[in-house]
Amino acid sequence: MRPVRARSRPAPREAAGRATARGRGGRARLTESRQLRKSRATRQAIIDTTIRCLMKYGVQGTSYIRIATEAGLSRGALRYHFPVRRDIMSAAIEHLHRRRLTAFRRAATSSPARRDRAAANLAALWQHVTHPVFIVFIDLALAARRDRELASILRPVQRNFRRECYATALELFPEWRPRRAQLRTAMDVSLYTMEGMVLDNLAANGRSARQLLAFLDHELRGLRGDARRGGARRSA
Repeated sequence: MRPVRARSRPAPREAAGRATARGRGGRARLTESRQLRKSRATRQAIIDTTIRCLMKYGVQGTSYIRIATEAGLSRGALRYHFPVRRDIMSAAIEHLHRRRLTAFRRAATSSPARRDRAAANLAALWQHVTHPVFIVFIDLALAARRDRELASILRPVQRNFRRECYATALELFPEWRPRRAQLRTAMDVSLYTMEGMVLDNLAANGRSARQLLAFLDHELRGLRGDARRGGARRSA
């Protein structure tokens, strides 16, 4: 029978050193985590400040220096998170895009499931395009006509928004599925008409806006009727 060897215990100093090392490692990870959270919070605060500046001062008035001033940061601190203005604008536009999609889906899916659901969704879409966030996108689109750098950021986001709108409408109105091209036309007509109404400030003229929305609703019902008849003919 082999003799059982007693396990050697670490010397007190060695054990204390290991405990100290573990403690230092834990504190380092905790410090790193806090710094990461602080960095993320600062970054988000800069994005939120940029959006407020866009709403208040417009695209041209939202300069790098103004963003730093409004955010209460030095230019060096701002540069740490966003080296150039393009980086800030790109992050702000992406954030606005996510907010815009969330608002659009919420407005579209909250409409009641009844016969006049199309009219309710049209009203929800109008409420969406008159929101300050959407109006910022219109300002950005106008500025992008003369700013190639801004256009390169904005156009992919705008295309993605159109695709998401189309997909959401297809889910809400399955009767359009046999006529997807007509659905896309209906979405384009609705969005382009409403964007034009916003540009002409018809949101401030309730009567004119209601008249145009009623006309748009009538035309879209005609297209929807064609889509339903087309679907019925295919299923026959």
